[in-house]
Amino acid sequence: MGGGDLNMHKSWHTKTKANRLRVAEEKRKAEEEARRIANIQKELRDERQREEMDQLNAKVTKKTINKLDWMYSAPTAHQPQSNEDLEAYLLGKRDANTILEQKEKEAKPEDKWKAGLFAFSNRNANNEKDAMAKSMEDPLAEIKRREQAAILAMRGSV
Repeated sequence: MGGGDLNMHKSWHTKTKANRLRVAEEKRKAEEEARRIANIQKELRDERQREEMDQLNAKVTKKTINKLDWMYSAPTAHQPQSNEDLEAYLLGKRDANTILEQKEKEAKPEDKWKAGLFAFSNRNANNEKDAMAKSMEDPLAEIKRREQAAILAMRGSV
């Protein structure tokens, strides 16, 4: 009679070669994933430490770091100002150097530093308007307004 284990021939048995290979492969994948997660966590710790050091350094030297104000400020005197020049530059019809040279020829010497001072003083002239427009168009702010209105409506009905 057969003295062997009949369960060894079943697909679900843990000691079949296919199942042992599958388990070994899953263990290898789990170890690889754990290694990858450990590397990512180490990178995050290093990045946080670097940011903390930058913030401490900024406090000591009184310098600002990683600000995005330049994106929302008015253009400076060194950039082309007219819409035609900007459009021609973006379409590749004109070179930025030729635009700047043309403006330098047109401007008088005293107008150069006056324009520079005006651009410097006018840099954040419309920040209040921009901030108001951004807050009105912000989808997250709109969601919060709706949530607050719903909370107030619930409180009023109780």
